[in-house]
Amino acid sequence: MRQSESISSSRGNEVSLRTLPAPVLDLCARLEEQGLRSLSQGEGLLDHLRPEEDVAGSSPPAFVRTCSILCEATPEQLARALPRAVVTSEDGVRWTQGTPEGPVDILCCGTRSLDETLCAFGLGPLTFGFRPADASWQDPAGQRQAFLSGELTLVDASDKVGATLGAATNPFDVAPRRYWIAARLIAEHGLTPNGAVLDAAQTAFEGLRERLPQAAPARREIRRILDCEDPGPALRFLRESGVGPFLVPGTRPENEDRIRLLPMLPAVRWAAWLRGSATASAMVRLRVPHALARRVERLQATHPLDRTVDSGREGGLRRILSRLTAEELEALFSWRRLDLAHNPNESERLEGERKLAELEDRIAKIRTTASNLQEVRALAIDGAAVMDLLGAGPGRHVGQALAHLARHVAEAPERNLREPLETELLAWARENTNLLD
Repeated sequence: MRQSESISSSRGNEVSLRTLPAPVLDLCARLEEQGLRSLSQGEGLLDHLRPEEDVAGSSPPAFVRTCSILCEATPEQLARALPRAVVTSEDGVRWTQGTPEGPVDILCCGTRSLDETLCAFGLGPLTFGFRPADASWQDPAGQRQAFLSGELTLVDASDKVGATLGAATNPFDVAPRRYWIAARLIAEHGLTPNGAVLDAAQTAFEGLRERLPQAAPARREIRRILDCEDPGPALRFLRESGVGPFLVPGTRPENEDRIRLLPMLPAVRWAAWLRGSATASAMVRLRVPHALARRVERLQATHPLDRTVDSGREGGLRRILSRLTAEELEALFSWRRLDLAHNPNESERLEGERKLAELEDRIAKIRTTASNLQEVRALAIDGAAVMDLLGAGPGRHVGQALAHLARHVAEAPERNLREPLETELLAWARENTNLLD
């Protein structure tokens, strides 16, 4: 069965639909055998429409997406065609079929045509589908090329096609969850919303803010956005549409552009985005898991590092090292350097960079000391044995002797036996008699 078609794209000379998942092809074939036209549609299809070079260079998705099939059938017809499918929506429109490779959603058109149902999705990337039966595209509103060009568009009643097919005047009015879907599409596919998308989102928001999915559903969407390579444009859309200030007032616009330059650590990205807001309240409102919330608060309390750590004491720095992972600490350095790079005050910027360099040196020394101590603790002889063998009491010579033995063992771990170490210790003592005086 042929299932690829070359398509012109501003993000690549040619784009081909890669092989669809076997369960989707199998289910589409079974439905077509029953005379029910079926399309692969939705975000699962979009993943298979991305250019090969984009896929090769991207990280594995943090979330497994459920594939979707749009079927020109009533619920009754679908039940007969797929007797093992389970109804998974209150209106009976969405059914789910389990497969060895995971669940597949099947959406019924009911009495509407495929074109009408596609346009009803409102958001351009969701208004086209691919029919495996004859390797054809169903694209009534001509939105596929816009998606491939990196643009997020709408199909609404102001469009000629949308008006003919009964599209909603404002798609966000119909389903407030489209704010989250739009933001996710922007982040996961590198799309830029056109003016009509933002206008529609802003116009509709005041009247439906209380219907917007919040709490855990909102947090899951934000997590998916923050896990993308560049969450900035999606977070900007949420802020400009009104969603961001409504749910998390106080977040700073400059945070959005800097997140992509930080490591993909959930706590780090949450902390950077929420900087400036009432973080604790926001995390309660979004039902952020307790363990993640604690790490976010810890990171924010430590940023900026050069102002948090007392320059004259090691205790505070050691506490930070014990509370943060090495990756989180490195991210805090990166975060602070981003802030400094955008500081217009040159003297403050230079002073901040000097303090960061000093902090890095102090941390390196603490880690070296800890590493040496760990090596000494692992030696086959201890400080008491050194004093006994040398016939000398406590003093700095004990630590220096143990440090020498640790270096001796590091060169060849098989030397870490009591008798060879005693021999080496005596040889070291003969060359360093001044330390024993």
